Amino acid sequence: MAERPYLGIDHVVLRTAVAEPLFELLHQQFGLPVTWPLQHAPFATYGWIGVGNTNLEIWAAADNSDLPADCPLPLFHQIALAPVRLEETVASIQASGLSCKAPRAFVSRNENGDAHTNFTNSVVLDLSSDSCCVFVCEWGDMAPIAPWKHGLSLNQRRADHQAALEAVSGGRLGFERLSEIELTTPDVPAATEKWQRLSRSFCVPIKIADDVDLSVALGERDAIQALTFTVHNLDLARRALVEDGLLEQPGNLEEVVVSLRATGGVRIRLVEEPRTPAE
Repeated sequence: MAERPYLGIDHVVLRTAVAEPLFELLHQQFGLPVTWPLQHAPFATYGWIGVGNTNLEIWAAADNSDLPADCPLPLFHQIALAPVRLEETVASIQASGLSCKAPRAFVSRNENGDAHTNFTNSVVLDLSSDSCCVFVCEWGDMAPIAPWKHGLSLNQRRADHQAALEAVSGGRLGFERLSEIELTTPDVPAATEKWQRLSRSFCVPIKIADDVDLSVALGERDAIQALTFTVHNLDLARRALVEDGLLEQPGNLEEVVVSLRATGGVRIRLVEEPRTPAE
């Protein structure tokens, strides 16, 4: 497999009408670490929850007019890819035949009044729509808005976030990592071919990161239908959800789904990774 032009998934954006219920479910109920404390800004309420190999950004925008009128909230709306270097990653993606929007930097001032780039985004246009956006996101070394220590590399930041999840033993449900993104699209062959070009992965499911698969199925629109996470022990996770009244599908031995009532309708699936006898 050719080398992927990006390093991995920086974060996945979960759009919702109100941020607090989902943020509290993931942090307070499930015990997952907060990697970006909840912020209240004029344009949105947002915060990050760490899931080991990436982050979930809970985002409640003040204005949702960018979404299709019939697109319900909440929904998994955006996948942010972490670049090797922004220019290099965008050039490599474009060389594969996928078009990208011109990079746009978002700048603000620090406490001393000095202007610094927070992040620079470039949307992968051929994989994006109003209901599902894929973009490259490069964070500035001195980003004023970032909650992490200035100067950290992506690998250092990810190691810190992984350590935060391990420090709480994966929370109440024993989360390990994001393992699969389930995507629907009106044109499965075309979408599959584009995602394979992006990821340089030509297997099924598509490996969009070293430890994250992408499955593509037929649907009315481009939409992320579910996120799947591996847990330490599926039986223990199921038992905890039953105790909390948060199990959606009793009787399924291969996976569990968190209550759709609690999540507002987005599907969070839990599975257990097969272990070898040595493990």
